[in-house]
Amino acid sequence: MRYTGETCPYCKVEFTEQDDVVVCPDCGTPHHRVCWFAHGECAAADKHGDGYVWQKSAEPEQHQETKTEERPHSHNESNLDVICPDCGESCPNGSLRCPKCGAVFIPFVNPMGVPPVAQFKPGFDSNENIKGLKSGDIALFCRTAGASYIKKFRKKCSWNWAAFLFSPYWFFYRKLYKAGALFFAAFISLNLLLIPANSFVNNRSSAFVADCEKYAVEQLGESDQSSADSYLAKTELYGEFAMNNRTRFVNEMLKPMLLVYGLIFLMLVLKVVAALMADKLYFKKACAEIRRVRSISSDERTVQLELFRKGGTNIFFGTGSYLISDLLILAASNFMTR
Repeated sequence: MRYTGETCPYCKVEFTEQDDVVVCPDCGTPHHRVCWFAHGECAAADKHGDGYVWQKSAEPEQHQETKTEERPHSHNESNLDVICPDCGESCPNGSLRCPKCGAVFIPFVNPMGVPPVAQFKPGFDSNENIKGLKSGDIALFCRTAGASYIKKFRKKCSWNWAAFLFSPYWFFYRKLYKAGALFFAAFISLNLLLIPANSFVNNRSSAFVADCEKYAVEQLGESDQSSADSYLAKTELYGEFAMNNRTRFVNEMLKPMLLVYGLIFLMLVLKVVAALMADKLYFKKACAEIRRVRSISSDERTVQLELFRKGGTNIFFGTGSYLISDLLILAASNFMTR
């Protein structure tokens, strides 16, 4: 790699053979790809108007390799450690990828060489007090859709469409495992009750409709039953049969259908409850984690990395819970309808 041994102008880390490098199209300055996207422009952008062109360092390659080898990577020095947000591995400061799981680190802005801390978008007040928590801590904990959840946490009551549409899987996705387990059990129970209820309705209603059809055919005789007049006549005869067999109609048609619709209504109610409780439960978890992390460390960088690791989402549990529920309902349906 032609940039091996050169230094990224943003993170001040030397390039290696494995690094993904982006070169400025105007001046040729190399950057780590994650650094380029983190800052959105070339580090030498202010020099472009003067015709600046990046030049490769004249330092011998052998000396550069020696320098790279001598760079400290002590895991015992906590101020040099970077905690991988995906697997929790402790990595040397300046690492762009986790050596254990391969996760890409987005480098923090560190212009003065001080221990790096998160930088937020202009206009965002990371010190805003939201019910006793700093908005910056909440943003780091949520990771995805942080701004949206901060707005919700300011309110006394909020509605979560994701929890309504994707319950109970949303709770597992947001690492609310206890709440997810409770809603999961409730949804599975209602679905398992719905399977025999549907089967009961189909069996009872099929027998009743067959008798209605038989009665209509007997009354109409050999007339052309495909005509519009015959269709209307059959409809009237169905109603007549139902009126003459009101008790049977209630027991075999109406009550089973009400049972099915009642279970469907309970599932809808459960989704509404999930949507109303989701943000409160998520904020409660954020409070507990943020206060716990703040109580065990006073180092801002360590706090932010730990919040980043503990928060966020878990797509594996989210999709996994969906697949498990699907398999359970399918297996139960096959078993009950044999």
